[in-house]
Amino acid sequence: MPARNDPCSCGSGKKFKHCCGGKVASRAAAPSPDEFNQLVDLYNAKRYAELENRASALVRRYPDFGLIWKLLGVSQQMQGKNALPAFQKTAQLMPGDADAHYILGNVLKDLGQIDEAVASYQSALKISPDFAEAHNNLGVALRDLGQSKSAMASFRRALMVKPDLAETYNNIGNIQSDIGQNEEAIASYRRALEFKPDYVIAYSNLLYLHAVTRSISPESERDLATNWENIVLNESERAAARNRIFDNSNCTGRKLRIGVVSAEIGQHAVAEFLEPFLEQLNRSKFHVTLYPTTARLEPRVAQFRKLADEFKSLVGISDNKAADLIRLDSIDILIDTTAHMKGCRLGIFAHRAAPVQCHYIGYHGSTGLSEMDWFISDGVLLPPAYDSHFRESIWRLPRLWIAYRGDTSLPGSKWKPSEDGTIWLGSFNNLSKVREQSLALWARVMNALPDSKLLLKDGKAADGSVRERITTELGRVGISAERIEFASKVPDWHAHMQLYDRLDIALDPIPLNSGTTAFDALWMGVPLVALEGDWMGARMTSAILNALGKPEWVAQNEDDYVDIITTLARDVSGRKSLRSEQRTLMANSPLCDAKDLTGALQSAFEEMFDLWSSNRASIPNKSV
Repeated sequence: MPARNDPCSCGSGKKFKHCCGGKVASRAAAPSPDEFNQLVDLYNAKRYAELENRASALVRRYPDFGLIWKLLGVSQQMQGKNALPAFQKTAQLMPGDADAHYILGNVLKDLGQIDEAVASYQSALKISPDFAEAHNNLGVALRDLGQSKSAMASFRRALMVKPDLAETYNNIGNIQSDIGQNEEAIASYRRALEFKPDYVIAYSNLLYLHAVTRSISPESERDLATNWENIVLNESERAAARNRIFDNSNCTGRKLRIGVVSAEIGQHAVAEFLEPFLEQLNRSKFHVTLYPTTARLEPRVAQFRKLADEFKSLVGISDNKAADLIRLDSIDILIDTTAHMKGCRLGIFAHRAAPVQCHYIGYHGSTGLSEMDWFISDGVLLPPAYDSHFRESIWRLPRLWIAYRGDTSLPGSKWKPSEDGTIWLGSFNNLSKVREQSLALWARVMNALPDSKLLLKDGKAADGSVRERITTELGRVGISAERIEFASKVPDWHAHMQLYDRLDIALDPIPLNSGTTAFDALWMGVPLVALEGDWMGARMTSAILNALGKPEWVAQNEDDYVDIITTLARDVSGRKSLRSEQRTLMANSPLCDAKDLTGALQSAFEEMFDLWSSNRASIPNKSV
């Protein structure tokens, strides 16, 4: 993850007037000291809306004074607004200010304009070669472009300047994870935590790495997640959360107030499952407040605003203050969709922001929080035998835990069997999931099907080091590089989905299964085969396939997995029928029944709140 977007290059978070501030490159008309100090005081007080209003007025009076544009950009950025024009103007007016180019690079990177971000970081480093944070964030951008070796060189330069920069050790760990250096990645994340013990991003990355490699047991992962809370809150804060008293009244005669805290409100895989639920929610019985925690500027955000009764950004607000704001809204049920993924804000829940708190959709294991009451799942995904993997109680829905809304604008499958008899196997999962276990299993399939080839599609495929990791690993078990094809970026979403027409059979990774990718493959008519495991992350695809009515595609062991795929591969006529029928089958199954899912969730939320109301001292420590 990038270093934080502080308005000063030192990255310290110090008050503006006590930090670098930058230098004006021209003899521009300038505000009076009182006018400028008013802006600085508003920034230091974190009164960003007022700062934006005041700075907007002053840039009209002093359009060539760069520092006002800089403060305007900061005010917009901290409110989750588009700060790009303000920071572009800042860099134009202050061409010799490394900090101005650095912040512009951060904004460009957040908007996905990676090449432009690289150029801005490089401009900052020409001015200030020892700018450690710029070296660090340049490395992050280069990794996004698939240039892991160059990224690693940038991280090493950052550490030469600032050996205790925790963010850089975290970023080195990310690259080591990408290229399969698992033990080294774990060491890097732990090194980051040595320098910054409250660095929750590194801690969450460590948890995720253990999950995708299953290098520790689910119970050990739960314990590791439990310790996450200890680095976020001190003992007095934990005690305050445990003893928090809420006066939320009985919901009879009023709407139940639902809050959703999410880093994914916009163009994101989690949003694919959140949006259909919000569309179907009974607004005569439920009031919804969305609390986005990440500044997203995609057009889809506007759709989410329409689906919410209230929309309140928590960008730039501390966990403790965010929890205070949520309590003022009298939220009854607070839902987290992010957990330990990118944009984690579990600290809000650790402070106990609502009487009932639960995790839904986004994560595959325990949040580890003592104040997280429920983990929403279903009985196939999480049978009672796996309750010990979670600190939360498990709330099991009577159906598949999520619903997918397939894109009906996509044309039907145009797949045809290869004329030369090649069987194309493939996975479009994040290649961080495609590790030794997956590759060894897939190699068994490919050895059983000598005419098969493997297509792997992911943005990380642009990175030569990632491709080398995979081809080397498959080469060890007899699969030549000529049988492997990689695809990285495609022009648009339709092009991505139409690439499924090249696949005969989709392969599910282990030990961490497909999520959204499983739904996408099935929607495009591709048969998908899964190996059912013994923890939540290894049961997601089997739960999806069972709900689709395809339990025959779920293997119980590796031999079974190979047999199912080889049988499918030989049944060409059967697969032809599948391609024309599967989307209709899926659309009429629980996989796409958002109305039924929403009804189950509404009942769950009402029962959760009734349980809390009947025993306000605690939530019963049992699963339902």
